[in-house]
Amino acid sequence: MQRKTILVGVSIFVFLIVLTTIVYFTNKPSFRGAVITPPWRAPEIKLTDQNGQPFTMSAQRGKVVLLYFGYVNCPDECPLTMAHLKLARESLGNLANDVQVVMVSTDPARDTPRALKDFMDHFDPSFLGLTGTVTELQKTWKDYGVTVEEGGETHSTFLYVVDPAGDIRETFLPDTEPAAITADIKLLLKGK
Repeated sequence: MQRKTILVGVSIFVFLIVLTTIVYFTNKPSFRGAVITPPWRAPEIKLTDQNGQPFTMSAQRGKVVLLYFGYVNCPDECPLTMAHLKLARESLGNLANDVQVVMVSTDPARDTPRALKDFMDHFDPSFLGLTGTVTELQKTWKDYGVTVEEGGETHSTFLYVVDPAGDIRETFLPDTEPAAITADIKLLLKGK
């Protein structure tokens, strides 16, 4: 009787280990942003950064790109978003080298390269502020579904997260806590 009880106990223990192993290896990581299923290819962007250098989205492959549309003179939402992205990027340690924060101007009349540089440098010198001709910007705004009010001064409703393969995987609201953004970046950099 005692031997039978031990055998049943060992069998239950082995079953629980197998079950735990199956759940551990089949459980998909949970993203905190609004997941886009299936992911869609990030439209190409061909603009100029605040340093006068050409920027293309396709050249960012291998990195996670956090893409936002905003303007330098924004009194609240744009600086808050950039501050959150700064904190998220800082908490990544060495992984931060594989992340590019990009803000596309929605106010090209006032967002000069110098103004963009000053704004981006206030948060992180690695952040890129993009501008271009009105025609170039209008194409980018349209490709990403951003409606810019007449006279500029518009910010996007959310932040796009582009994975290392160049696909838009999710979006975040601009006021998302940095820890949530960091957690998802880590998942994307692990190939999840």
